Amino acid sequence: MLYFISTPIGNLNDISLRAIDVIRTSDYLYAEDTRTTKKLLNFIDCKKRCKSFHEHNEDQVSKEIIRYVKDNKTISIVSDAGTPAISDPGYKLIRECYKSSIAYTLLPGPSSVISALIMSGLPTDKFTFCGFVPKKMNEQKICFDALKNEDKTAIFFESPRRIEKTITHLEKFLDPNRKIAICKEMTKLHEQVLRDDISKILPRIQNKDISLKGEMVIVIEGSKKKNIKLSLNTATKREFLKKMSISDAAKLISLITGENKREIYKYLIEN
Repeated sequence: MLYFISTPIGNLNDISLRAIDVIRTSDYLYAEDTRTTKKLLNFIDCKKRCKSFHEHNEDQVSKEIIRYVKDNKTISIVSDAGTPAISDPGYKLIRECYKSSIAYTLLPGPSSVISALIMSGLPTDKFTFCGFVPKKMNEQKICFDALKNEDKTAIFFESPRRIEKTITHLEKFLDPNRKIAICKEMTKLHEQVLRDDISKILPRIQNKDISLKGEMVIVIEGSKKKNIKLSLNTATKREFLKKMSISDAAKLISLITGENKREIYKYLIEN
């Protein structure tokens, strides 16, 4: 049997009794960072050796794991912190298990994504997890531009070293009055949640209202703007283009409807 085991995101006391039992009875353990997992194993007084399972060896090690499971061994994939396959290796292995009809299960537990969403005080009825904030500026622009009209709460992982630059870029793309929460070191001794308008959060960071150390999750309020779906018949399109260029028409229609200017431009060209 193959187990994917959720582990504490900070406080080791959050490990479940079932997780402890499965880890102790597993034939083989795998984790992305064996040093981190070693601390957990020491905490539960387990002397088992842990093997590496990360993005650079995932394809090769997945074959090894599948071979062990077929030999009736009990295998556990242990997350460094939180739930496996969420910004961690695992989904490729699950896909291969599905193809090979190999039984697997998840031992549920802590998740920094869900913890930050709840701790933020922002709407929880619909949300999207976007992974780590892109490092490259052009990729950030595309990512943040897509949030302009997104009505779901958005969740990102971010490094404390980049948090100030990321907030600065966010201010350029989103409504400055939208709420944002920065959740730090959840479940740990120095847990903090800083919540404010996007326009006001950076001065508070610079004023050291939150310590820029440890793991951070950013939660961003969804847009409250009501979108108007673009619907132009041929006659209306023709009238626009009689009076102005495609570029100017796209800009004006975008201002009126709130739709993406590039999408409108593409629509005017193709239709």
